[in-house]
Parts: sequence; structure tokens; C-alpha cells
Amino acid sequence: MRECDDEAVSRARLFVDSRWFAIDQPGDLADPLRRGVIGRQDVEADLFGLCRDGYTVNRKPDDITLYKNGGGAHLDVFTALFIWRNLE
Repeated sequence: MRECDDEAVSRARLFVDSRWFAIDQPGDLADPLRRGVIGRQDVEADLFGLCRDGYTVNRKPDDITLYKNGGGAHLDVFTALFIWRNLE
């Protein structure tokens, strides 16, 4: 199953929740990876890497960011609740 096409995956800066789950299983990244559209090195970081001291993301105005959550839908609900509760 895929929610985005090869063009989106190849143009975007790729981030995942976990390299263990979000690269080889969900079709959004696994399918283009198997076909050589992207390589493992194209995934810039997972949440573990993003939370390390010293990691910086240098964004450009025209960057497209694709974040793949390989976890269950309950994690999306937790994230949405966190954002909703912290709206100002």
C-alpha cells in the first residue's frame, strides 16, 4: 500500500519514525527502495537520530519533507492529541 508516488519520494527529504520499521515494510518507501528509485542513504534520519544532541536539519524554502510513520495508527492519535492540547 502506498500513499505517495515515486516523484514525491524521490523529490522529498525523507525522515522516518524508526529505521527498523518504516523503511522495509510500508510500501511508501519499501517499494521505491526495491526498485532503485531511492536508496537507504536517502533516508536522512529517524526519530532517534533527530533527538540526538547536535543533529540539525538545514531547511531550504523549497524543501519537501516526507515523514513516514511505520508504527500503528494509535501513534498518529497520540501525536494529534499532543498537538491539539498544545495549540495556543
